[in-house]
Amino acid sequence: MKYFLNLSVIFLFLFPLLMHAQEDISIKKKEFKSGKNGFSEAWKHVENGDAYYSDGAVFYRNALDEYLMAFIYNSTNAELNYKTGVSALLSDRKEEAAGFLLKALEINKDVAGDILLLSGRALQYTGRFEEAINSFSEYLGSYDKKTNDNIALAKKSIEECKYALILTIDTLKIMISNLEDSINTASDEYSELISGDGEMLYFGSRRELPRSNSYYPDSKFDENIFVSKKINGAWGKAAPAAKNLMTKYCEIPLYLNHDNSILYLYSGYENNGDIKMAVYRKDQWRDPEAIPYNINTGESETSFTFSPSGNEIYYVTSGGKDNFGGKDIYFIKKLNEKKWSKPQNAGSAINTEFDEESVRFSNTGDTLWFSSKGHDSMGGFDIFFSIRNPEGAWDSVRNSGYPINTSWDELFYYPSPADDSVFYFASNRSGGYGGLDIYKGIVLPGKPSVIELPVRPEPGPVSMGIDTVIIRDTVIVVREKTPAPMPEVKPAPLMEELVLFLTGTVKDSETGDPVLAKIDIIDLTSDIVIATTASSDVDGTYRIRLPEKKSYMMDLRATGFMPDMRRVNVPYTVEDDFFNFNVLLTKVKVGTKVVLKNILFQSGKSVLTTDSYSEIDRLVGFMKDNPQVKIELSGHTDKTGSEPLNLKLSESRAKAVSDYLIQKGIEGVRIVYKGFGSVQPIADNAAPKGRTENRRVEFKILEF
Repeated sequence: MKYFLNLSVIFLFLFPLLMHAQEDISIKKKEFKSGKNGFSEAWKHVENGDAYYSDGAVFYRNALDEYLMAFIYNSTNAELNYKTGVSALLSDRKEEAAGFLLKALEINKDVAGDILLLSGRALQYTGRFEEAINSFSEYLGSYDKKTNDNIALAKKSIEECKYALILTIDTLKIMISNLEDSINTASDEYSELISGDGEMLYFGSRRELPRSNSYYPDSKFDENIFVSKKINGAWGKAAPAAKNLMTKYCEIPLYLNHDNSILYLYSGYENNGDIKMAVYRKDQWRDPEAIPYNINTGESETSFTFSPSGNEIYYVTSGGKDNFGGKDIYFIKKLNEKKWSKPQNAGSAINTEFDEESVRFSNTGDTLWFSSKGHDSMGGFDIFFSIRNPEGAWDSVRNSGYPINTSWDELFYYPSPADDSVFYFASNRSGGYGGLDIYKGIVLPGKPSVIELPVRPEPGPVSMGIDTVIIRDTVIVVREKTPAPMPEVKPAPLMEELVLFLTGTVKDSETGDPVLAKIDIIDLTSDIVIATTASSDVDGTYRIRLPEKKSYMMDLRATGFMPDMRRVNVPYTVEDDFFNFNVLLTKVKVGTKVVLKNILFQSGKSVLTTDSYSEIDRLVGFMKDNPQVKIELSGHTDKTGSEPLNLKLSESRAKAVSDYLIQKGIEGVRIVYKGFGSVQPIADNAAPKGRTENRRVEFKILEF
């Protein structure tokens, strides 16, 4: 038996070409050194980062953390910028890679032979598709030595970016939300299933358990089946599903029958991974056993589903006959009560030379959902669907559209069994808890978008007689059209619709220098991150698409700078297709003072209100990200009342914030608190507005 192949191999090799694209260039000590002060400590971070970088896989995230610490000492070294960017690109923080790689390119265009290729990939993740295309094209036209794999990656990435330019023109009317920490963790969560009554959520996770193993090729923990019960309409805290469903190897849920009595699962400890089944009997799941269908091979079978009628089984394998490349979708049909057909490849209309994965039916059986790296993918795995035509064949494959699909990976589309407007899927997109997270999508009321994508000519039966097909279990209306050539880089809009971009710059408040910052745009009504980008380290510019004209919250994070949160009010009267919003960030250094905004206390007391927690939590995050930082908290009042009482109240309020930080895990030795009463005003005490500003809590950096 082979124990090292499991479903996670799919995710380990999401970007098989890219994983071998980067170069292990050296950061030369003499060129990195820019002065004695801080050099020794910074160089230790470089050495630690290089060790993690060489290990690769999951250790790229550790390399990134080490390089970022070295970055504080010297941010202008081309090799350090390159390796920092690569580490971000090959970890869960891909959205941070572009600034570092572009800066490396600016400092030394010959820093590495693949710098243009990797810069293109990084730009693709931040949604800067036209710039990415230019970078890929420049790479292909350069005289640098290239591997065949890298050439293929650059060409495919150009196609992905071209399709992304079209797909992102029309944003579907869908609200997408993360299932939060009751389900998701910093590890991978995916392959979700919901019981027929809608009350139980099964899924796979690679989080650590007491008996977990981590000897897999990507250094992550093994896969186990978890379950969450719905409590008052929300998913409760997930726990391992059952002892009998767990081994020290890998198990993932794939299909649950209608009465919740049989669970089909991936079992990673036989034949490189087989499909098995577990029966629920006498209030417990029994040990997994062999399935009565002849579909397992000596290779991996990683997805499995029945049609709603129960007369068809579709599954994914890398070991079937007539394979088109990678993993393909296959099916068998029920011939009578005891006999099933031999496995057949689903055909070239469904399968491509790239991997297909996570096949599932709609609730009515007329739509087949699956993920693929082929077809018209925006990047990585996208979710696609095909509708069965009147003759019983699958029509041409369609991309599910944006924002379901992104340049990241989207897999395991699962329509809710109880509500046609609700669906679930897994994605490793920016803004999650880490790795693959499970998301919920809700189709919003209103007229669906019409997305017309160029359709590649494909063999196999295609229904061209249907003009418009409204899909019951999908989220868009698709109109058939004659096959067309690949789109131009700048396609014309396909329909009249709001096009509004938030643009601007992020710069250092003292020097005016550009700052590389991660930018999250948060919808104030749902408190959900709806878009993420990064500002350019070259000129500080950013651009991000907004779904409508209203108020948003902008969350900014940059290495070496204080995290900041800004409210962006986009007037309904804006007529241009862009709204400009510039931000100045405060650099972290000894002596820096920052006013904690929105810190509220009960009137005349030092008791924090719950509205204060989100602001202080940002300070908690900053201190956890920068464990060397020590701060002084200072409380201040206005000039009303007696000064002795003001002094006591201000100190008590500073202490209340200190106590909150300590409760959140910040060591008390890193915090000093003081009260200054009214002796350090920042505004005129004669005016109500000034008195409000003077009532504040600040923190000052003592050590960094």
